[in-house]
Amino acid sequence: MPISPTVKQELQGYALMLGSILIFSLLPYYLQFLAPVDGNTLFAFRVLSQIGFGFIFLAVARKFADLKAIFSQPKVLLLMCITSPLIALQWWIFFWGPVNGETINIAMGYFLLPITISLTGRFYFKESMSPLLWAAVGAALIGVCVELYTSHSFSWVTLLICLGYPPYFILRRKSRVSTISNFVAENIFIAPVALFLLYIANQQQLPLLPSLDWGVLLILGSGFLGAIAMIFFVSASTRLRFTVFGMLNYGEPILMMLVAILLLNEFISPQQLWSYAFFGIAVLLVISESIQRITINRKIEF
Repeated sequence: MPISPTVKQELQGYALMLGSILIFSLLPYYLQFLAPVDGNTLFAFRVLSQIGFGFIFLAVARKFADLKAIFSQPKVLLLMCITSPLIALQWWIFFWGPVNGETINIAMGYFLLPITISLTGRFYFKESMSPLLWAAVGAALIGVCVELYTSHSFSWVTLLICLGYPPYFILRRKSRVSTISNFVAENIFIAPVALFLLYIANQQQLPLLPSLDWGVLLILGSGFLGAIAMIFFVSASTRLRFTVFGMLNYGEPILMMLVAILLLNEFISPQQLWSYAFFGIAVLLVISESIQRITINRKIEF
């Protein structure tokens, strides 16, 4: 039996979400090879390299006309002036935080993010939530409470992450610009800041390249991985219901925990294992709800 366009779009969303989660989860391991470059410089190189790879993607997809159209439409440009700083802050904090003692607060932000995205879907986009989805949100809240009790930490970094992404995705859904074209345009808007940060780093004689051989290729690799992961991430947000998209974000911290244990030899406390267990339950509930709904829809169509 042929798959309906709605189900096909949702399955594409799941595949894209899985791809973004896998890449984002492995990035912390990759970043250790970029030492001793600091967070601001890594952010700057990520933006500039993403522009380069973005142009390659546009050339392959033959969508340069879409990028040109963005800069000839005042309303789209105005929207870009809002979304670019929003996403730039998220990219910057991802690199700046770990080298400035904010790792715990960043993790807490990503623990709260799926909940704020899901609640945005429920109350802003008026999406219905089944009992299984509400149960997933409840399990996630328990996990967050366990993590808060364990870390005793809550800061502006946490708020920036968990409250900064929902407005970005709301605005992205209002834009009809293709994901790749929008991605390249946002990086072009952020490029002056990136160049300024590189200028400051050069003036302060900070390391601009990793100490390992092939440092330039390693820097370009981080840009390539970041570009692919972000394009997958945003594309998934336009194909999945916002509530489902939000809760699936717990796949990232769960995989990041496995990367930390298996590849980075980090220690995870028993209390953290409890919180991750609840996050895992939340993801399983979301997947179960989606399978159940897709099965019912296919039976109805049949």
